[in-house]
Parts: sequence; structure tokens; C-alpha cells
Amino acid sequence: MNDISSESDSQSVNTGRAIRFGFAAVVLGMSYLNIRLALRLHAFGAVFQDMLGGKPLAAITTLVLGAQPFLIGVSILIPVAAVALVFVGRLTHSIYLSGALVLAVFFQLFFTWQAMCAALFQIVQGMTGGGAQ
Repeated sequence: MNDISSESDSQSVNTGRAIRFGFAAVVLGMSYLNIRLALRLHAFGAVFQDMLGGKPLAAITTLVLGAQPFLIGVSILIPVAAVALVFVGRLTHSIYLSGALVLAVFFQLFFTWQAMCAALFQIVQGMTGGGAQ
């Protein structure tokens, strides 16, 4: 009876490790895009300023461009934390934290992407004459 219990415990630990590894893989995949976008924000800002010809950028775009150093730091720390959680910590806590990291990287990627799209939409709107017809 003791062998069955230890086999069940071993199987649940292995399942937990597999789940942590899966979360880490998702975070790493999304972080690749997140890091690239964060590192190129200054180039986007230069293009936007040039194309808008001195008009102000959208508020969300200005916020993201101003927060570039912070976004770079966070975009690098998130995958480092995900990899660390695979190897360190209690199993149940690290699964929850890994899930939180997936949400964090998704939120940062979504927020930054929306900020860049806002400026692009502003440029397109200026090129087409302003409003919807």
C-alpha cells in the first residue's frame, strides 16, 4: 500500500513539473515578441514623430514611449522569473506564479501593441483626410 501512495505522489509531482514547464514555455515564447517590441520602441517613436509632422502623439503612445526603460526591464525580468520558477519553489505556489507571469507578459504585450497601433491609426487618419465617411 505504501508503494501505491508514493507512486501517486511521484506522478503528481511530475505532472506539476510538466505544467510549470508548459507555463514557462508559453512565457518564453510570448516574451520573445515582448522584448523585441520593447527594444524597438524608440524607432517607432521616431517614425511616428516624422510622419505626424509635429502633431502630438496619442496619450497612450506617449506614455509607452516614455516608459520604455521600464518596459524593457519588465520584459526581460518576466522570462527570467518564469525559468527560475521551473527549478525553484514549492510546486503549488510556482504554478500559480507561472500563471500570473503568463498574464503579465500578455498584458504588457497587448498594452504596448495597442499604444503603437493608436499612433498608426492616427497617422492613417491624417493621411485619409480625418474622419469616417
